Amino acid sequence: MSQLTYIYNANIVTPSKVIENGSIVIDGETIIAIEEHSNHEIEGINANGSWVLPGLVDSHSDAIEMEMEPRPSSAFPIEVSFYELEKKLVGEGITTIYHSMSLYEENAQKWIRRNDTVLNAIKDIKRLAQGQHLIRHKTHLRYEITNVSAVKAVQELIEQKLIDQLSFMDHTPGQGQFRDMEVHKKLLIEHRRYTEEQANELINESKQLAKIEPAVLQQLAALATQYGIALASHDDDTVEKLVLVKSWNASISEFPIELEVARKAKELGLYVVMGAPNVLLGKSHSNNLSAMEAIEAGLVDILCSDYYPSSLLHTVFKLYHLGMPINQAVNMVSLNPARALNIDYEVGSIEVGKKADLLVISEMDQRPVLEKVLLNGQIVCEMKYHTPLLVNQ
Repeated sequence: MSQLTYIYNANIVTPSKVIENGSIVIDGETIIAIEEHSNHEIEGINANGSWVLPGLVDSHSDAIEMEMEPRPSSAFPIEVSFYELEKKLVGEGITTIYHSMSLYEENAQKWIRRNDTVLNAIKDIKRLAQGQHLIRHKTHLRYEITNVSAVKAVQELIEQKLIDQLSFMDHTPGQGQFRDMEVHKKLLIEHRRYTEEQANELINESKQLAKIEPAVLQQLAALATQYGIALASHDDDTVEKLVLVKSWNASISEFPIELEVARKAKELGLYVVMGAPNVLLGKSHSNNLSAMEAIEAGLVDILCSDYYPSSLLHTVFKLYHLGMPINQAVNMVSLNPARALNIDYEVGSIEVGKKADLLVISEMDQRPVLEKVLLNGQIVCEMKYHTPLLVNQ
């Protein structure tokens, strides 16, 4: 029999309520009991009245791209990027990550989004995830539908079970995320340092690109369903697009562009995903739908970190202090994404029978302070904060 681990004196956030001064009993990797009292005579982890949350499940994170290519032409090996990134992620409370790799085009200006780079990185992530690790690693392939030459490669990734989530993207200027072409041009000039002439040239070239036929996308979607891979649409801007992807067995709508599109996604039974950075900043960086507006309308199921991993935990506590029940806010970054991605049988909530992926979190001026992270019942990260000694003047 494995040794029991006991966490006590904790405010435990379950899917439906908060258990104050409760305790959790862990046998090996698994939660075997959740008690509404604490036995201080049993040796264990004293949460000291802090929150205990399930580990965060991040359904969409671009962080691996930035870790591999932090600057243009600065390409770091995956063996470095993978392990360095997971140290950052565990320190943000993320215990299950879906690394979002963008299969953009064969000769993408960003090395990290070129076909060969992405295909090799996905294989390497799967390989490295089988070895020593701090968190659970999954892969999310974001497939640009103008990348006509990569259809066979995507099919092979699905058949080889190398991806865990598939989304179809269309970044053609004039629709989707870039329906406002002036905003798109401004992004190219200010963020990617293009001249106005270069930005106009790229926009015009992008508008001329051929797209994969819908029938081919439908075949890839059907193959993903056959292999149990969750399918997501991306930057939905019309009801017609939603209806189409729903007919392909999509279960997730990422970043709907307008409130009415988000509402329709909910009506169709899709999980609606918005970015946690959008919540923290109070607006979309692309001048699209405000995540807070969608949350207030009751239209958001899942929050992902998108491009800023630390946003998940901070967003939970922002929503809580704005009046949302904390279990509801936590569900948006744990149980709901786990359900959408078909892993809720194992992770995503503090429930008997699930893996003991847990966070011990205190607060300082309403700011979450992560103290401990457990994965499979073992402490994998612990923060011990020091307060400077006061010196008499």
